[in-house]
Amino acid sequence: MNNTYDVRITRTDIFKQLAVKDMLFAYYKCPQAEKVVHVFSHFNEIAFTLSGKKTMHHREKSWTLTENTSVFIRKTAYKAEKYDFEGWEVLAFCFQDDFLRQVFREYRQYLPLKNLPPPSTDMLIDVNVNETTRAFFYGMVPYFTQKIPPSETLLELKFKELLFNILSNPANADLLAYVNSIDDQYKTPLWQVMEANYTFNLAVEEFARIAQRSVGTFKREFYEFYQTTPGKWLTQKRLEYAKRLLDTSKKNVSEIADESGFENLTHFSRIFKEKYGLSPLYYRKNTNNVIP
Repeated sequence: MNNTYDVRITRTDIFKQLAVKDMLFAYYKCPQAEKVVHVFSHFNEIAFTLSGKKTMHHREKSWTLTENTSVFIRKTAYKAEKYDFEGWEVLAFCFQDDFLRQVFREYRQYLPLKNLPPPSTDMLIDVNVNETTRAFFYGMVPYFTQKIPPSETLLELKFKELLFNILSNPANADLLAYVNSIDDQYKTPLWQVMEANYTFNLAVEEFARIAQRSVGTFKREFYEFYQTTPGKWLTQKRLEYAKRLLDTSKKNVSEIADESGFENLTHFSRIFKEKYGLSPLYYRKNTNNVIP
């Protein structure tokens, strides 16, 4: 599965970029060719749409980005859907949890922390764009074309300015609540990564990158927590999820296989029958649980 951060830093012909430390500002017109693609990133991202439209899907929820709208995307996998005859011109700001915590701690006393809602479990969170934040986004565009690139000191200040503007906006209480909830985390709990992403066809190495662990550490911590291997756990979880979709949705079997994280329909049908005694199609016909 493509890693959006890796693609951006390697395709400088498409993605205009400004970098400081491991943080990245990117400005581009999305080159996506297929209608829907599965992608992931081991970096958090704030995406702001300058023009066009794109929809991002994570499990049963969707976020549609149109002109002057923004979303915060946690380290996760998701599906990106493009629209015919609609491009997508975007600014993307990529950074790790450590920098998010650093900015939160530095400006904590100025943030509206009273009466925050419970932290959102969504992997994508809408960002309210006020006049200050909108001016910031459009003010960043000239930096990508000026002859002398901005200094790293200025870029780091710009990252802080962006995050402070967003987090200090009371309309972004959901995002602030999430950032507040991870303030004392050393790293993201492994179970959170797995529960959020098991329906995507990620390799173990890709799960490890999202979790910010080496493959060896990931496998060791996984076994300590789940008492089984990632492969066995993922197969079980994906089959349970697919069975639920067969029981409760009108999606066809091919769509369900894709949405449950299986590599192809043949593989899905075979292991589903091994587990439940019927092929997915016959299971649906025999249980007759499809919503009318």
